[in-house]
Amino acid sequence: MSEPNADVIANLYAAFGRGDVPGVLAMLDENIAWRAPENLPHGGTFSGREEVGVFFQGLGGMWDGLAVKVDDIISGGDRVISLVRANGTLRSTGDQTGYSGAHAWTMRDGVPVRFDEYVDAPPSLPPAGA
Repeated sequence: MSEPNADVIANLYAAFGRGDVPGVLAMLDENIAWRAPENLPHGGTFSGREEVGVFFQGLGGMWDGLAVKVDDIISGGDRVISLVRANGTLRSTGDQTGYSGAHAWTMRDGVPVRFDEYVDAPPSLPPAGA
């Protein structure tokens, strides 16, 4: 039996995988709180769907071919945890690299209202703002 909140998050990753960022944004709460760690080139804290759109623009500006592979999605109540691997080519260096991570989603009425990314990034990744 599938979990409705897990299905929402799986659909969100599928939209990202198709390059459908407007579709991803449409699935998020208008006031979503979004945090990607500062040890990533695209890290930062973003508030609201519009700022998360800026996050995705930055992501596209820093990476070529960034792909996120979902290894597992675990759901319980209003929390969904995704175990992921991200791989791509950094535009700043031309290096192909990647990292593993966990994405913690908080849901309200089937809609993501908070996203927190936790990563095991290699030291070779330039931090945000570098």
